[in-house]
Amino acid sequence: MEAIIVNTLKELTDLRNKLNAGRAAITDRVRAEDRSHLNAGEDAKFRALTEGIDEVNHRIAEWHRSGRGNPNAFLAASAQASVDTSGSRGGWADRAAAGIQAMGGEARSIVSGSIDLPSLIEPQVEALPRPERLIDLLVSRKALTNGIAFEYLRQTVRTTAAAPVADLADKPASTYTMVPVTGAAVVLAHLSEGVPIRYWQDHLEVVHWLENEMMEGVLDSLERQVIQGTGIGINLEGVLKVDGSTEVGWAGDLGSTLRSALTALQVAAVRPNAWVLHPEDAARIDLARWNIPAAPGEDAPDGEPGPYLHDGYTNGVAASANVLGGPGIQRVISTSTPVGTAILGDWSKLRLYVREQMRLDIDASGENFKNNTATLRAECRVGVGHLQPAAFAVVTLTDD
Repeated sequence: MEAIIVNTLKELTDLRNKLNAGRAAITDRVRAEDRSHLNAGEDAKFRALTEGIDEVNHRIAEWHRSGRGNPNAFLAASAQASVDTSGSRGGWADRAAAGIQAMGGEARSIVSGSIDLPSLIEPQVEALPRPERLIDLLVSRKALTNGIAFEYLRQTVRTTAAAPVADLADKPASTYTMVPVTGAAVVLAHLSEGVPIRYWQDHLEVVHWLENEMMEGVLDSLERQVIQGTGIGINLEGVLKVDGSTEVGWAGDLGSTLRSALTALQVAAVRPNAWVLHPEDAARIDLARWNIPAAPGEDAPDGEPGPYLHDGYTNGVAASANVLGGPGIQRVISTSTPVGTAILGDWSKLRLYVREQMRLDIDASGENFKNNTATLRAECRVGVGHLQPAAFAVVTLTDD
């Protein structure tokens, strides 16, 4: 029996060494090629190796803490397994597992010396897809350290009167008007349904998935507020609701309308850095076609569309650069933007005021205690400041 225990533990240790070597090979290759980031394939493989290491660490720690390598310790431990909090991830789910144990949560008994029995459920969850992130454009962020209130200055007028001036003549006066704007951080939060406590002890990967879902849900809410928030009650004020943005109407066709938005901001001396469109409007750009006459002086036959007008909304900046701008303007697809509306702007002119970073809490008390479940809560406290609303062009993509 003892030989089997030692061999099984050795196999786990050898597997961990192999996984660590795989990760090291990836990072060594990146350094050798003088790259600063992993490519998509390397990133996926690195994450998979890391998850494997987490699982092996968890099993090794469970092995030692159960006392299976020491018969006396095995008996003294009353056959109770614990959760590894020293794994390579060291994440919130591991700490939560330890916290649940400290609160007197469920503890499962060891009924076999084998650690190679298959799980009753798979430890991974195939998450539903999420939209691309708009929040990556919001690079201007400021921490609130003294309460939830904030104040900033918003430029509303810029009239430059600089001109040649003769000797002894009065200099012209330019007008630059700024107004103080106040705001407050609001709570963005949601709860999970009751989660069986045994997941923290048996299936940490499920908890890692749920942790990610909870945080992503808060970010979804924040992005919707940044774009569509009404500013009424506790809602933030979004780009589509704030006064002073640059309104661009329908110009007869999709390409002309989008290009007129770029023109409007260029005239206002704004350097936009990103477009944001709903997926359906991005598809309209990708699928726009024009008809070529069959021969000089003839119309194209009905039902035979010509070639595509653009090379695609997200496919680089080649043929469509004449409409959407050059390589300095990113193109983002987000369902936070309503269908029929595009936003072009300098996103550094929108600031996030952060009172509390993303936070995850767990509660296994009260009603949860009766049925061995726990509830998760994800929340953050954030405010939005529109430093220069005119730096955003709100574009109408229909003639309605």
